[in-house]
Amino acid sequence: MKLAPTSKCSACMACIDACSHRVLDAILDEQSGFFKIKAVNIDACTNCGLCTKSCPILTPPQRQKIISSLAVWTINDDLRRKCASGGAFGAMASQIIEGGGVAVGATIKGFDIIHSTAETASDLIPLLGSKYQHSDTRGIYRIVRHLLIQGRMVLFSGLSCQVAGLKAFLGDKPYPNLITVDTICGGLSTMLPMLALKNSGKYTAIASFRDKENGWRAQGFKYALKMQCSDGFIENLGLDNPVLNTFSSKLLKRANCLNCQFNGEERVADITIGDFWADTTNRDQHAKGLSVAIVRSQKALELVHESLQSRQTTIDAIVAGNPNLLGGRYPLVKYIPTRNKALKLQKEQRFAEAQHLMSPNTLPGILLRIALKIK
Repeated sequence: MKLAPTSKCSACMACIDACSHRVLDAILDEQSGFFKIKAVNIDACTNCGLCTKSCPILTPPQRQKIISSLAVWTINDDLRRKCASGGAFGAMASQIIEGGGVAVGATIKGFDIIHSTAETASDLIPLLGSKYQHSDTRGIYRIVRHLLIQGRMVLFSGLSCQVAGLKAFLGDKPYPNLITVDTICGGLSTMLPMLALKNSGKYTAIASFRDKENGWRAQGFKYALKMQCSDGFIENLGLDNPVLNTFSSKLLKRANCLNCQFNGEERVADITIGDFWADTTNRDQHAKGLSVAIVRSQKALELVHESLQSRQTTIDAIVAGNPNLLGGRYPLVKYIPTRNKALKLQKEQRFAEAQHLMSPNTLPGILLRIALKIK
């Protein structure tokens, strides 16, 4: 059994689904707040090598070149309102479902994010919107493979590492009935702040990580974490809270996210979607939300044109507000002492002190910014 080293593993969990003997599992390390892949039943291992073949780090799937870069939005205002920006995933998923296919994406389940399927319009609603937390994909790769073998059309949405995990899991066999969508991703952060909210007893679930109650803007858009309270009410924790503060900082990202192997212009996914931050040419669509769709296959381009309104744009225009599309290499961050100190402080629920280490306007924050610039 050969797995990716911890520093490179994204915990996409494809290796878990590849093993029919249940040798592997994902464990949420409560000291660090990150998922880790563990051998929980090593005696059952037959050294078949399927876990290695399904690992996108050890067996990298083929990347695809861009064929079109678009600003996109759905004309279904109700659907668009439920989505994070222009409703790109929601509209494409609706098109697939209406044709008898299945959409796959992340949904909130209590304090966790899991990957699940949608075969009806009502099933789709929980999959809409952004979730800034590591999703549990255990079991979903097997479900997708089963659907594809049945001949069902599948739209799979996930992070770039999860799409790569699916492609590695499926192997070399092409599936014309599969379209994959990844997102412009800033990396996954420790889940220690969310674990603290869970253990507080005050809340029963995550309500949302962001919404468009006050409209959408290409610049200056404010996120807000909302939690379901035990008395049934929704509490708005706003932008300034440990969960979103941690998400916004590079200090407490997963080690592999500080050196992502899956971002860039050429990617495994058929489509990359995200907010069209910093857009200046589609102002008429800003209030309701505007997305980008970076397309790499003809079948994906056809789906975009069938389900969305679009205008041509450029990669340069997209990258201007979305530098995470190309990603970065931050090799020093995981070695700086403030990283382990901040994790320890968060474990002790001393979030204000941890935030001091992450804030860009403090001395530790300035040192962090310097480390981020050193490649």
